[in-house]
Amino acid sequence: MRNFTTSHSHSKYKNLFRKTLLATTLLTASLTLAPSLSFAQSLAPYANMQAIKWRGTVVDTSTLMEYYKRGQYRGIWTNNSGLTKNGKQLISVLEDVWLDGLQPLDYISSLPSNLGSLRGEALAGLELYLSQSAYKLARDLYGGRASASVEDPDIVIPRKQLDLVALLGSMDKNGPLTVIERLRPPHEQYNALRKVLVKTGNPEKQRKIIVNMERWRWLPRDLGKLHVFVNTAAFLMYTNQNGQEVDRRRVIVGKEYHKTPIFSDNITYSEFNPTWTVTPSIAGNEMLPKLRNDPSYLDKKGYDLYASWKADAPKMNATQIDWSSVSKNRFPYRIVQPAGPNNALGQVKFLFPNKFNVYLHDTANRALFDQSDRALSHGCIRVHKPLEFADLLYKLDGNPARSKLNDIVQSKRTKGVKFQRPIPVHLTYFTSWVKDGKLQTFSDIYKRDRSIGNILFGRI
Repeated sequence: MRNFTTSHSHSKYKNLFRKTLLATTLLTASLTLAPSLSFAQSLAPYANMQAIKWRGTVVDTSTLMEYYKRGQYRGIWTNNSGLTKNGKQLISVLEDVWLDGLQPLDYISSLPSNLGSLRGEALAGLELYLSQSAYKLARDLYGGRASASVEDPDIVIPRKQLDLVALLGSMDKNGPLTVIERLRPPHEQYNALRKVLVKTGNPEKQRKIIVNMERWRWLPRDLGKLHVFVNTAAFLMYTNQNGQEVDRRRVIVGKEYHKTPIFSDNITYSEFNPTWTVTPSIAGNEMLPKLRNDPSYLDKKGYDLYASWKADAPKMNATQIDWSSVSKNRFPYRIVQPAGPNNALGQVKFLFPNKFNVYLHDTANRALFDQSDRALSHGCIRVHKPLEFADLLYKLDGNPARSKLNDIVQSKRTKGVKFQRPIPVHLTYFTSWVKDGKLQTFSDIYKRDRSIGNILFGRI
């Protein structure tokens, strides 16, 4: 690793450079349009280096040099005279990253005050340092500074990737300002939060806004022409089509200890008059104590008990089992609540198969939608007036099955109805939201703002 601030390495560097310059000149002699390989412009000596140190900052040259090799080591940000137009523009962009809730010093902390007088080896180091800074900013703005899943296994969002070589080539051609503007999240709420951030002088509110801007960077840039958007922190669900909100309704989400996860998927079908298969955790933690106290509990509630989780498992009589010997952590039986007016899932559920086994569904306890704090479920999302919501989705889907939905519900029989096209659904968590130009804030019910804030503001 090379340190550009140590003077004793200068002569060694010059000898290395001369050798490389000679070899490169021979290789490019036949190219009539080959660029001048002046000392300031040529980065050839670093072609096989893994890293250098520029004024205390480690620069990963192993990836950067892939771009410079293709361009015959021509600089983007510097030339023989110093900073280029692109270089000056990039520094200006990096100085203004606070407008996106980012810290300029994360990208320009090693810039010297005498930029205009840098020459030779110092310019070569500056070139590589600026390329790395440009990539870091692009990566952070495009995909987020923090990994979405850090510290929270309930968040599953793959980090967006950028092609470094293509990025630098685009910045060289179009200018860094244009490229960075393209990489900024295109979502209306991101831009609204960005505007509010500039106007907000309260540090606590600023931090909350910045945390939520970060979450927008995690989301897919294209949410779908038709999509469902659940904001668990606000207990609200939106349906959007062609950029317009066409429906908004209340939802009930997971309790603090049963957090509704964050991820994106596709709703593929609905199931009407569903049965409810009790999860092993609910069976072991919540139903087992009741069964130990009263073995007839399942019969009184109308649940069916099966010997195992196999599809052909026989039914069992709960009163004939010694429940004191059953382990809550290895609950062996399958408990199913048949379809009906008292079913926990109500009359319909909307499915997007996922590892968390969460979905949107109706509920038998509809009075809970009148509460302001609706973190009440085991993780699934209960939907207010779900049959109305189902009618809307099948209408937007242009689905001929829409005309039969009422008959299906009235039949009392369990029946799945597919959508013609999968409908993207995004389970999100936003504690800051802009409505009509004004900032709304919601409680951090799962303490997720704190963990992300610790990363963004340097507390961990």
